Amino acid sequence: MEETRKKAEYRSSLRSKALIKRALLELMQEKKFEKITVSDIVRVADINRGTFYAHFKSTRDVFNKIQENMFTDLLGTLETFPVDFVISNPRPVLEAASNFLLADITYYKMLFNISDTPEFINSNKSKLFKYFLDSSAARKMEEAGHGGEFVAILDFWISATLTLYIDSILGRIPLTIGQLPDFCSKIMSLSTVTWLEVFQNTSHLS
Repeated sequence: MEETRKKAEYRSSLRSKALIKRALLELMQEKKFEKITVSDIVRVADINRGTFYAHFKSTRDVFNKIQENMFTDLLGTLETFPVDFVISNPRPVLEAASNFLLADITYYKMLFNISDTPEFINSNKSKLFKYFLDSSAARKMEEAGHGGEFVAILDFWISATLTLYIDSILGRIPLTIGQLPDFCSKIMSLSTVTWLEVFQNTSHLS
């Protein structure tokens, strides 16, 4: 009985947090963040103030959590795949990312429509770099004296892929989220093969 009660409370907590986050994003499509109050959020979310303050300290706290959770969840999706597998075959992880976003595309469209969200994502790229740098490919490139070039390739991959996903969600490019895994993985594979061949040949000649 106690366990059942705790599970019910947990589900209720998750639901309340989700309602609060969505309410803030909806309000941010209509007015500037600085003008949104807790009263506005609880009205749109149809909850009381006590419920709001049981989970968040302020409107800024809500927005920070929205951004942090989105990036953490996407990174968690990536980390379910071995890094060397992703480098050699990026399509499965890109498909997982697309499915993650498609599960609530309206929510993420609202989020990416907020001007500082792309900036927040770019400022957290270091976490993605850390994941990829823990690969045998990164170690081999470093040992061959091409560590800097490998970081540049990663920056190209990560920056371009994040931008494509954001632009697709916002309708800025004629490619859907469902089409991006195939498109991006082909570009990544071609660039990886080309650059690795160049570096390997250069190392062999030296």
